[in-house]
Amino acid sequence: MGNIIVSKCKSCGFSNEFRYGGGRFSYQTNCPVPAINKETLEFENINYLEHKNSDKYLFYTDDVLKGNNHDKNTINNFDLKLNTVNNYCPHCKKKALDFRITMFVD
Repeated sequence: MGNIIVSKCKSCGFSNEFRYGGGRFSYQTNCPVPAINKETLEFENINYLEHKNSDKYLFYTDDVLKGNNHDKNTINNFDLKLNTVNNYCPHCKKKALDFRITMFVD
């Protein structure tokens, strides 16, 4: 089951909405995961299954984009884990971006 997630930066107010994880019929071929494009430094929602071995993206499931997660709360999709707090913000470059599930999708 996938999620619709909203992000919000505690520092600069940057926000967006994205999908995380595939649906019941597509999870084996489509797994949207938030990422930073290394070339443009922009936030993108990328199919992890197609680009997991690509050098073009840093995924928010990678430790490099995660900040301190004191409560250890994560949003999971099989082996992929997003921290709910203190992620890298592409706008202000601080680890102040929080993720919150707004909807479950199938």
